[in-house]
Amino acid sequence: MLLHKIQTQIFTLVMLLTPLFSYAASENTPLTATIIGSGSPIYNEKRASASVLISNGNTQLLVDMGNGTQANLAKLGIDTRTLSGLLFTHHHLDHNEEFVPIFIRSLLGRQHFSIIGPPNTVKLTQQNLDLYSDDIAYRLGKTNRQLSYREKAFDVKELQGGESFTINNIRISTIQVPHSIHTIAYRFDYQGQSIVVTGDLTYSKNLVTLAKDADIMIIDSGGMVMENGKKNKRRNKQKAQQENKQALSSRERNERQGKNNHTPRIRAHLNLAESSLLAKQANVNTLVYTHFVSGIVDKEASLKIIRKQYSGKVIFGKDLMLIDTPDKHNP
Repeated sequence: MLLHKIQTQIFTLVMLLTPLFSYAASENTPLTATIIGSGSPIYNEKRASASVLISNGNTQLLVDMGNGTQANLAKLGIDTRTLSGLLFTHHHLDHNEEFVPIFIRSLLGRQHFSIIGPPNTVKLTQQNLDLYSDDIAYRLGKTNRQLSYREKAFDVKELQGGESFTINNIRISTIQVPHSIHTIAYRFDYQGQSIVVTGDLTYSKNLVTLAKDADIMIIDSGGMVMENGKKNKRRNKQKAQQENKQALSSRERNERQGKNNHTPRIRAHLNLAESSLLAKQANVNTLVYTHFVSGIVDKEASLKIIRKQYSGKVIFGKDLMLIDTPDKHNP
């Protein structure tokens, strides 16, 4: 009788303490970014196209889904049925090409998920849901489930830029950034840790506000100096010197280029002078470059340009690279 009473008391104590231990573990869970794809629209067997995974415990948010995303997620042992959110920076093919199979795979899972992006995100989702409804219903039927039930398990949100919301414990802030189409940059915050994913863009003062004091900013790698490229080293050096005279805004540069032919060429990507200036102005801790074109980056030459303005940590991203935010709980 006494033994039973002691066992009961121990069980009760464990049940009372378990939530406290779980809460403490949750409090110390890091916010991380994994570069799933670091390449460009052109097929590159060494780099998948654009994709970044933001993780915090069981919450996993996939930002962009270019070619090769599924294969690289599989290499990491990540089941797309367990993703909490599918987010788009913009609807160019190298950023959304693998949305359909990942979306369908998520529908075949058993948890709620969100689909978030700029205008046309609802259209993209609904049209593919309609197109593949019979296929999805057939696959769900194997586990005695109906599509009408799983359709309620996800929500779709379209963004203009400037919205803020929460997915599980992660606070997400957004702005629109200049690109050739409507593009959204995201900031993810959790327990004092912060990661910014810019997507493709040209210079944006609004990004400085969004990225202020962020631990990590993952940014467009436009303007990298390449080894064995079409331009020789002398021309690369001249280009670097010219770019560093002034980091012009997208509008200013477009106007300058259009003076001679009266038809300004639309710039869609940063150069290194601009990205390093943004990092400096925002006072980010770590600057991570991604979205690389084919070829070999001359890191030394590129870093010389970056260091003209930004003195923080610089990472040249590659596929499957895990990037941790600083451990602020255990300094």
